[in-house]
Amino acid sequence: MEQSEIMRARRELLKKLGVMVRKVEEVATFVLAGERHCPPSDIHIVTAGKAGELDKIFADLNFLVTEFLSPQTQEKEQSDGRTVAKYRFESGLFLEIFICTADSLPSFDWWLPYFDRHGAAADFYLPEGKVAEDPVRESPEPEQPAPAAVPVTAEAPLPEIPAAPVAPSAAALTWEAVYDKINLAKHANAGGSVIYAAELMNELRTLLIELICQKHGIHEDYLHSIDLLADNDKRELLKTYPAGLENGAIVAALAAELRLFEKLMN
Repeated sequence: MEQSEIMRARRELLKKLGVMVRKVEEVATFVLAGERHCPPSDIHIVTAGKAGELDKIFADLNFLVTEFLSPQTQEKEQSDGRTVAKYRFESGLFLEIFICTADSLPSFDWWLPYFDRHGAAADFYLPEGKVAEDPVRESPEPEQPAPAAVPVTAEAPLPEIPAAPVAPSAAALTWEAVYDKINLAKHANAGGSVIYAAELMNELRTLLIELICQKHGIHEDYLHSIDLLADNDKRELLKTYPAGLENGAIVAALAAELRLFEKLMN
């Protein structure tokens, strides 16, 4: 893969991660960081939260990354009191997510705070290493000095993921809206509110039916039209119906919805 393709993949992955991390309420610090000559293929994310919430932060982030970003490989390590989730992607990208408390952030040469609610990153990292945008470029020059300090706002701007290019009611659908609904269903199921979770999944499935129909040039009467289609999308849609209201069945069907949204909206 050429460097330009790596850079495009890097930007797209960071954009999606920016939305994902913001959906995990327990994360108080979210920083993109790197070494002085960090290659474009390496992405280091530092997240911090309270000690008692780190397992939940890992579970939520790992769920979103594995289901929405489809890494080729994944592993989890414990190092210096931190959890490190590692993912490798078909694009050639390698992602490390550090999950730790505010007093155990890992060291890096430069850092870009997307948000830092309690100032943990500002207290730990050197101000001269703070950058206003991702400094990684296609051909980093050797022996260049650390990035100069640039004033940034408390929360770096994050472009909204564009709506899927489809016709009317699904036209306003964004990744952020999908993430919101997925997270609601996931937490409802985990909390024992299985009927609520199932209803949220029904709403998601209705959007999937609309997207599938519009993909085939059908722009009305979706519920009657969907059964007339015979293709892989419809077969994948059938997997979004849970076999029952048990936890495992709900999780399997929810994962099927995530995979189908990823296919239709990319």
